Amino acid sequence: KDVRQVLTYVETNNVDAGIVYKTDALLSEKVNIVDTAEENTHDPIIYPLGVIKDTSHPEEAKLFYDYLQNEKSKDIFKEYGFKG
Repeated sequence: KDVRQVLTYVETNNVDAGIVYKTDALLSEKVNIVDTAEENTHDPIIYPLGVIKDTSHPEEAKLFYDYLQNEKSKDIFKEYGFKG
């Protein structure tokens, strides 16, 4: 179905191994990361942020966007394995 389901299969011993995002694997205490794909073997993994054009909360959307861009937020993302 998706990467999270693969992670669950590994966590519950339904499979011996699975390919998942490193950031997902880092959140689990039940799996070990045994290898990581080199960056030149796949396209960059990008998590975009979108704001709905006609949102009824444009100020809040802008505040959330700004929050994600500050250094504290970037440090939190890095702590959980994200780069950027």
